[in-house]
Amino acid sequence: MANDTALMSTASSVLEDVATYNETNTGDYVFDNMSAKLWRYGWPPLCMMGLVGNTLVLLVLRRDGLVRTSANVYLSALAVGDSLVLMAASLAMYPGRAWGWWFVRTSRLACHATLSVLFTLVNASTWFIVAFTVERCVVVRFPLLKLRLCTPRNAGLCCGSLLVLAFVKNIDLIFMRGLVIGTDPGDAICTVPLRYRDYVYNYRPMITFVTSCVIPTGVVLVCNWAIIRTLRRDLVQTTARDSIVRHTTVMCLAVSFVFIVCVAPAYVFYVTIPNWPMSLQDQYDVLQSLFILRYANHAVNFFLYSLTGAHFRCELVALFHRCIQRGLVTQGCVRRMTSRLTGSFHYRREVDQQMEMR
Repeated sequence: MANDTALMSTASSVLEDVATYNETNTGDYVFDNMSAKLWRYGWPPLCMMGLVGNTLVLLVLRRDGLVRTSANVYLSALAVGDSLVLMAASLAMYPGRAWGWWFVRTSRLACHATLSVLFTLVNASTWFIVAFTVERCVVVRFPLLKLRLCTPRNAGLCCGSLLVLAFVKNIDLIFMRGLVIGTDPGDAICTVPLRYRDYVYNYRPMITFVTSCVIPTGVVLVCNWAIIRTLRRDLVQTTARDSIVRHTTVMCLAVSFVFIVCVAPAYVFYVTIPNWPMSLQDQYDVLQSLFILRYANHAVNFFLYSLTGAHFRCELVALFHRCIQRGLVTQGCVRRMTSRLTGSFHYRREVDQQMEMR
């Protein structure tokens, strides 16, 4: 009965930012099903891959001048946002989904702030992709306006404004949750008070669906259509600078399309879940699989840049080459220092032996 209650509460709130975590309140919930194993064994390599890849993206962009172009500002903000999303999900989602230990139940601050921080970062990363796509559309379609609009300063202001708006959108999660402590220390639960449940169950899902899926997907599709149409029309030989712009635009197309593929299924499943002839357990397993797919969007950008960006690949190879050279130089210095110390030691020992013989 407890398992059925957990599955029903989860299936009724497909999107994570409206879930009530009732499954965390049932102590006898079984964590040996497919979704728990998927989180337990699939999340750690995905998270590590994303963190390493986003770190390499930042290092490559630093080589190319981190604030030299507006595109680098958006890509840097996206890499930082994706890394923070993965770290926040590792604390807020992974222990509970995989092992049954929920960080939101540890204190009142964690209950009030954890989900707000996580979903603020998720929404901000989503809109960073939208802003980057719009910036590329302006660069390709309106080259005369890009010098005035597509500047590093404007890109920084845009990213900051999107982060603030994402926080405002999720600020209700701070005061619409409360920690209820039972008789035993392990009975604490983070739940939605009764007076807020109508909004959380009936209104917030549609707000999230529109602001996190419908609008971003629509803007990305329209901008990508305009970019592809312009690129197909302009097939003349380009200069080196225009070639870099073209490679960056292709990177943007890859990132935006993968964003739609990874994120849209979770929202489509949310809207159409009553029409799926599936059991509650199957709905829960599909739900968790889509959550993993959605978070995978924050871990694959490095590979997309490497596959579609020739200039990015060149800078990445130069970065590794420089690191190898530094490693060889450091290794040579260590060897020379070691040989000098060893030679000095042998010299002192020979001098001491000669003094003893005398």
